[in-house]
Amino acid sequence: MLVSKLLECLGCEYQGQDKDVKIITDNSKKCGAESIFVCHESTGKYIDEALKNGAILVVAKEKFNDKCIKVEDTRKAYSLLCAEFFENSHKKLKLIGVTGTNGKTTVASMIYHILSASGKKCGLVGTTGYLKCEGKEESALTTPDPFELHRLFYEMVKCSTEFCVLEASSQGLIQQRLYPLEFESAIFTNITRDHLDYHGTMENYISAKKELFKNSHRCIINKDDPYYKEIEQVSKGEIITYSLKDDEAVFTAKGIRFSEGSTDYLIVSESLIHRLKLRLPGSYNVANSMAAVVACLKEGLSLEEIASALKTFYGVKGRFEILPIDKDYKVIIDYAHTPDSLKQVLLSLASFPKNRVITLFGCGGNRDEGKRAEMGSVAVAYSDVVILTADNPRNEPALDIIDDILKGMKGTKTPVFVFENRTKAIEYALKTARKNDIILLAGKGHETYQIIGDEKIPYDERKIVASILQDN
Repeated sequence: MLVSKLLECLGCEYQGQDKDVKIITDNSKKCGAESIFVCHESTGKYIDEALKNGAILVVAKEKFNDKCIKVEDTRKAYSLLCAEFFENSHKKLKLIGVTGTNGKTTVASMIYHILSASGKKCGLVGTTGYLKCEGKEESALTTPDPFELHRLFYEMVKCSTEFCVLEASSQGLIQQRLYPLEFESAIFTNITRDHLDYHGTMENYISAKKELFKNSHRCIINKDDPYYKEIEQVSKGEIITYSLKDDEAVFTAKGIRFSEGSTDYLIVSESLIHRLKLRLPGSYNVANSMAAVVACLKEGLSLEEIASALKTFYGVKGRFEILPIDKDYKVIIDYAHTPDSLKQVLLSLASFPKNRVITLFGCGGNRDEGKRAEMGSVAVAYSDVVILTADNPRNEPALDIIDDILKGMKGTKTPVFVFENRTKAIEYALKTARKNDIILLAGKGHETYQIIGDEKIPYDERKIVASILQDN
């Protein structure tokens, strides 16, 4: 696409030699001879690098030189340029956005599964990957960079996709990666402490989440969350609430019955009542499924179609994933990496016949330090044995992170063991497991790597467990 054509979306005229653009990026290192560079920093350092690498044009907050176009908001400009480059393909899709601290991946995956099972062509963009007609791509970010996001939309539209379900991260929202998208439905699952290393305060974190609800035709809100009123206040579209507790919600769950690894309940509203069967445990998955059911109902699917599809939804990789091992104990992998998500997973084990719950986890380095002690407190409160180890330590010593977790365990009578090396920790858990124990490996989930220092090292807990059991 020609530079002059692209700049029309910003209301700017191009005075230089018109050239064809092949890439738009906000990373100066990725610039080449056919690129436009968007600079978010008020510095010429990255601009000099971009131009040296061959960028045709720079979009920035200041006009540093003749090759610069000045705009007020570079992040919005970046998203607009990417949308224009990919022919505004997002306008040809029905978009469903999901945000919240926990549950995004499960809700988005459920909606994708229900729509697909009902014969709808659907794409999925989220933490565990990007699904489109051509197959699956690994995801670098929950909510991709605008150039990647609009490329995905373009490819979906090319193969006649009707719906796209997106996970909206707080960073993605505050960085305007989803600007100027309009959503059929925006879903709010919950807000608990997370990402405060990035946002600084809970107020900033909540404010970022609110962005999704300002540009949606309908807002599907978990009324059981303490912050639901704040989401309601900024929502521009129709508001639909769901709840496990509040009969005043538009949709409520009644008669919830838990059994090992599955749940069933009645979903009730003014005009319908239907029993739904889930192949997932825990009240948090009842809430997740309600959000997905409501979204699909609003897209015209019948409850019978939805109920049938839910029976064939077996969960998401790394979310309460029970490993297929030939042992008299269970090993479960879950992405739980916040105090609330860890608590919810541990509570969901109540329906399982068991001896002991052995919880193994760590916390990420160079991330919110405040949640570490909270996670330690949760672990000893709901486990019989706790094993502390490394998660993604990054540039922090793993033992320093573990010391922070231990601050939340003072005075506990729950046995706590420490292994700096995660493989050694898993090996200890497996070797000491007794009949009917449940070992919860928390924190890594779908991830198949460990970040130590600046290096991303291959690390798949499924393979680690299989290797240890094979050797013993």
